[in-house]
Amino acid sequence: MRWPRRGILIRLAIYVPVIAFLAWRAQGGCEQRGGTEAKDDELEQKLAPHRKTITLPDGTQQEVVELTQEEAEQILGHPIPRDLDEMGEAKGGAAKAGAEVKAGPAATTSDAKAAEPRP
Repeated sequence: MRWPRRGILIRLAIYVPVIAFLAWRAQGGCEQRGGTEAKDDELEQKLAPHRKTITLPDGTQQEVVELTQEEAEQILGHPIPRDLDEMGEAKGGAAKAGAEVKAGPAATTSDAKAAEPRP
C-alpha cells in the first residue's frame, strides 16, 4: 500500500487531535459540575436580604445590592481594599477634580517653550 503525501499526513496529525479536543470540550469535558454552582447559590442566599430594585430616570428598573464595607468583607470572606474613595477612585496619587495634570518631562519642556516670549 502506498502512503499519502507527507503534507496530508502532517495536516492529519495536527487537525485530528485538535478537532477531537474541541469535540470533547463541547460535550462538557473537564468541567467542574457541582462546586461552582453550590458556591453561587450560597452567595445568592447571603446577598438576598440586601437586594433592592431602583427605578432609573429613563423608567427602567435595576436590581442593586447595598452593603457596607464590613458586610461585604463578612459575606465574601476576604478583605476589600480600603484605598478607594466614595467615587471608586484611588486616593493619594490621583488628581483631584479641577486640578491640572502635567504628563512627564515632555509636558514640562513644551510648557517652558510656550511661556517664553517669541521675538
